[in-house]
Amino acid sequence: MSESVTSCHIAILSLRNDLHALLVQQELRQREGVICSVIETDRLAGSGGITWSDNVCLLPSHEGDLVDVRELDLIWLRRFNVPQVVPPFVTDPAQIQVIRNDCHWALLGLLVTEFRGTWISDPHATRLADNKLVQLRAAEACGLRIPRTLVSQDPRQIRQFHASMPNGVIVKTIKGSTVWPLLTAPVLEEHLAAEDSMRLAPAIYQEHVPGFRHLRVLVLEETAYAVQIESPDLDWRRNLNVPIYEVRLDGNLTRRLAELLHRLGLRMGVFDLKLDDARDPVWLELNPQGQFLFAQGLLGLDLVTPFADFVCQEVRRGVTMM
Repeated sequence: MSESVTSCHIAILSLRNDLHALLVQQELRQREGVICSVIETDRLAGSGGITWSDNVCLLPSHEGDLVDVRELDLIWLRRFNVPQVVPPFVTDPAQIQVIRNDCHWALLGLLVTEFRGTWISDPHATRLADNKLVQLRAAEACGLRIPRTLVSQDPRQIRQFHASMPNGVIVKTIKGSTVWPLLTAPVLEEHLAAEDSMRLAPAIYQEHVPGFRHLRVLVLEETAYAVQIESPDLDWRRNLNVPIYEVRLDGNLTRRLAELLHRLGLRMGVFDLKLDDARDPVWLELNPQGQFLFAQGLLGLDLVTPFADFVCQEVRRGVTMM
């Protein structure tokens, strides 16, 4: 049975045409007493919609109306720190940088000074939890098994680490780029020979975990929804034309993932794990606002309804804490 609330106003902050935002908005609007607005965080430039003063605090919704942030009960911070799509008549790089910076910082300042409702999840906690070094230490503290890891830009350290790993080493970015996302890749001898390249910036080097069973897990507070992706690729995202199944996690693993969310101050998270050859789970990383609805499209696994239920529960939790 779908959860609902007496009366509330929810805002989803995300990119234009984000399927997650639009489907959850559609579901929430079917709940009695729920108003749900989508605010396109990448389209604030040129919108003319941001206003902040002593008595006004407004953001534009994607439907053209203005949302008073002080009247919101909950914000789902789905996509926040994103580059602005600047109107095409602005071509000067310095002007574009000013527009993007000022839209972002005005939005952040407006939210943290005026919003008094419930976050999914808190922006400061989300930013910290998005740091992969922070994630790894927190996961280890929660008793999750993690791969042996080196973060470095020192060629000597990288080569020594690689030589100590019998199953090989993978490399991935610490933060990466939204302009040109880089997939996880194996470290090859040609990479180890490229000393100038290794020195440019630190990267994450980890022992390669053998196996082909990957887990993508959505955790909403203490409830987990998991799928298993059977792929020989290190980064399964490049090809979803592979066997994918809904799976039930061991209760102990679910508790540890929920504990990790709590430790990081998050209300939700999307986890990637891999089962080794003995089918033991190895924790890889957390995305505080990762993709999960691909499982609904491929398997028919309804995740929109339980997510909307979770949002309504969070609204009620916020009311009881006031």
